[in-house]
This record gives sequence, structure tokens and C-alpha cells, in this order.
Amino acid sequence: MSKVILGVLTAGALTLGLASAAMAQEGPIKARQACMKANGEMMKVAVPIIKGEQPYDKAALDKVTADAEAACAGWAGWWGEDTKPGGPVETWAKEEIWTDMAGFEAAGAAYGQAFTAVKTAPDEAAFRAAFPALGKSCQDCHEKFRRPKE
Repeated sequence: MSKVILGVLTAGALTLGLASAAMAQEGPIKARQACMKANGEMMKVAVPIIKGEQPYDKAALDKVTADAEAACAGWAGWWGEDTKPGGPVETWAKEEIWTDMAGFEAAGAAYGQAFTAVKTAPDEAAFRAAFPALGKSCQDCHEKFRRPKE
């Protein structure tokens, strides 16, 4: 009887350990995905303005950039070894993030500078001048460090 109880306890502990590992990995990956979603929402407002499909709306831009900034506030802490692709939580991050961390950090710095220029643009002319660098930084990072969703 005690072997059965020991077996049940061992199985339970193993399950709990695997669940804890998945939950530890899920937090940063879900946070990264929320950050990317917020950036996508920012692009839904900004791109139509750039294309001339919508009028310039500083209040709307201020809101979506503030939302993106808040959603991405923990960015630096979301790239631990335990959040690499291949774990129990799906991620679209490529292995290149961890094999070329200097390149990834440089891409993040380029994004940060471009984002700040867009966020602080005082008027439409400054926004239009700043936005192309933001779009390019997103594209460059996605090309090298993000796999397509299947």
C-alpha cells in the first residue's frame, strides 16, 4: 500500500514540477506577446495616418504609444534561457535571439530610439519624419528574430 501512495505522490510532484516550469515560462512569453499586440494596435492607428487614409490624430497616437510603452515595460526581463522556442509554451521567437544577443539588443535599441521619436513627436510633420525609422526597426527585428506564425 505504501508503494502505491509513494507512486501517487511522486507522480503528483512530477506533474506539479512540470506545471511550475511551464507557468514560469508562460509569464515572460505571454508578456512578450502582449507587448507585440500593443505594438500592432499602435500600427493600426499610425499606418493609416502615414498612408493618408486617416487624418493626423495626436490624441489617438498618444494613447496607443502610451499603451505600447506600458505593455512593453518589462521587455529586458522576458528573454531568459527558459523562454527559448521548443518549450511547452508556443513562441514565435527565433533561436537567433539567444545566439546573437548583441544583435538582438542592438535591434531593441534601434526600436527604442525610433519609438521615442514617434512618441515625442510634437506635431504631424515630426511624426511623419520619425515614423519610417520605427517601421524599419520593427521589420528588421521581425525578419531576423521572429519566425512567421504558422
